Amino acid sequence: MLISLSIKNFGLFDEAEVIFDKGLNVITGESGAGKSMFINALRAFITGQIPNTLKDQEGSISAFFTLDEKLRKELDNIIDLDDDELVISGNFTAKRIFFRINGQIIPKETVREVGKFLIEINSQDSNVLLRDEGYQNNLIYGILRDKYSEEFKVYDEKYSEYLSLIKKREKMPSDKTELYRKIDTLNYELNEIKGVSPELGEDEVLTEKYKALENIEVIKKNIYESMNILKDAEDINIDYNLGNVVYNLSKIQDFGFKDAYNLSLSLQDGVSDLYSMVENKLNELEFDEEEFENVSNRLNLIMNLKRKYGPSLQDVLENEKIFEKELEDLYEIKENIDTLKPKLEKLEKELLIESDKIMNLAKPYLEDMKKRIVQNLKDLNMPDSDIDVAFKKLKKPTENGFYKSKFVLKTNPKSDFMDLSLIASGGELSRIFLSLETVLGNDYSMSTMLFDEVDSGVGPRMADIVGAKLKDLANKKQVIVITHMPQVANFGNKHFKIIKEKENNKIKSTIKLLSSKEKDKEIKEMYGDIVY
Repeated sequence: MLISLSIKNFGLFDEAEVIFDKGLNVITGESGAGKSMFINALRAFITGQIPNTLKDQEGSISAFFTLDEKLRKELDNIIDLDDDELVISGNFTAKRIFFRINGQIIPKETVREVGKFLIEINSQDSNVLLRDEGYQNNLIYGILRDKYSEEFKVYDEKYSEYLSLIKKREKMPSDKTELYRKIDTLNYELNEIKGVSPELGEDEVLTEKYKALENIEVIKKNIYESMNILKDAEDINIDYNLGNVVYNLSKIQDFGFKDAYNLSLSLQDGVSDLYSMVENKLNELEFDEEEFENVSNRLNLIMNLKRKYGPSLQDVLENEKIFEKELEDLYEIKENIDTLKPKLEKLEKELLIESDKIMNLAKPYLEDMKKRIVQNLKDLNMPDSDIDVAFKKLKKPTENGFYKSKFVLKTNPKSDFMDLSLIASGGELSRIFLSLETVLGNDYSMSTMLFDEVDSGVGPRMADIVGAKLKDLANKKQVIVITHMPQVANFGNKHFKIIKEKENNKIKSTIKLLSSKEKDKEIKEMYGDIVY
């Protein structure tokens, strides 16, 4: 519900604040006083725009709403709300306009998303929702779902299953050729890895062995030279020289060289051990042509796997597991493709049967609803108008059925039914909307509605009827009506007057809440302005 609207430097309004009532709020005023600018202030919260005539000014607008459970649920999908209150404001300069919700700056797109749930404006150039066929479809099916909940429950269960299968299909390749290509590729890659069957660390062992076999002559040469230096050289070697050192130190060990002597013995043993080690390695070195070829081939296979599925051998082994899982999933998808299409076709047939069942049940109810809406239109000075609900069969099921619905209208008996947005004027749309609201109740539309020109072109008796219908609607939700008819104004819970004044050669407008006496005076003056 709209609690208040504040305006500053907006058209003719220097500054104004309106505190609304939960029932019927009436706004009157002479032509040119600023009623259209008042509507534009509210429309800014729906469109995220201000009129071009204000783009050289600096000003602000702010609206305070309280949210019922239904509205809070809708808005929670768009913005984060801490409670059931919402303040939406706009500050505009010559260059741009900034919007905020509860103090947080938001883009215009969010303003439009939020605003369409806050207030419905029915005026000559508005009726945003009623011109929207998506809104009409949701409105009609909202009524039918409420009326035939058990039948829709059966439909919804099948549709949920249908959506689940659709989601599975969306995850599948667009055609079988692509699926089979992926399966073939994975099979080839897995066979290539499994054909080699590498073990973790095997590449390092083979590399070391390959290098040893490849460099065996170099290794032998260096071992021989090392053995000569250690012992084998006839003229001089480490073992011979170290023996002399041991001999000389043995003679003087009792003179404080015991440690030096013991160390020389250790060095002599170390030289012997080192010699034995390299000698054993030399004895092990034998170049085997077949072994070298086997090691080389095996290493090439592993290095090829690392290049394609690595870079490390561990990566290769991990990718092997990934490929196995992917292949398993693809085989499952292949199996699903073969069974999914007939399942979807079966479900579509069942959904069509359930949808047709609901349509057949709904025909008498919709016919009665149509008659009541038409009667309301006659009451609202549209005596030759006829309205109907048109259904168009779709190729695929939707959440509501196999049929898309909309309202169609004809304004004289000889014409054909046409879309509301193509045939109805703004004033007519306002009356159609009022008729729909009167017949359908308040469960399928928003909680705050503004009507402008709903009484356009009607006489005093019809104005009484319009006022009574607005008053009845205001018992269910908040209604704001801008009117020039005293009969309509007389039904208001609160009456505001937009007053145009001249101050310092400048025209200004203010909005005043009228007292009971002021309201009576205003209505009498409005009667005096009417020419019958």
